[in-house]
Amino acid sequence: MKRLEKFIESDLIVCILQDIHISLLEHMIKTLHDNNKLALVHIDMVHGISSDEHGAEFLCQRLRADGVISSKTRIIETTKKNKKIAIQRMFLIDSKSIERGIETLQKSQPDIVEVMPAIAYKIIPYIKSKISMPLIGGGLLKTKEDILQGLEAGCMAFTVSDLCLCESMHE
Repeated sequence: MKRLEKFIESDLIVCILQDIHISLLEHMIKTLHDNNKLALVHIDMVHGISSDEHGAEFLCQRLRADGVISSKTRIIETTKKNKKIAIQRMFLIDSKSIERGIETLQKSQPDIVEVMPAIAYKIIPYIKSKISMPLIGGGLLKTKEDILQGLEAGCMAFTVSDLCLCESMHE
């Protein structure tokens, strides 16, 4: 909750909720909305909710999350049916996983793709040439230079857990 308060005090707009228990979600989403912030929920990383279509419907309809993040195509499809922001994670492990990931993204058509880890920025231009969705980067970002290289490669934004990294971008 302290990190949520710190986020609300920042000029950041989009908050990703993860590594929390489902019992806290409703209050956190309401708090974010009350402060004109967007609440995206990483369904695969919330304790106590099923990471399936029913869980996605619950987040979208009952808790009114602004969007859902997942690596699972069915969750992305359910989120889109509920007219919420659908962010699909793509893990950059090796060449084969990249090609499979691109095929999956072309079928599911998420609103945004989160490529992980973001520090694998050298492959971003290739991915952008194969899909039409905007890319964000996530994972293993430690410095302002990491973010600048990712932006140059074609990411439009980044997911970070360290708000200090966001603050360094204003310097």
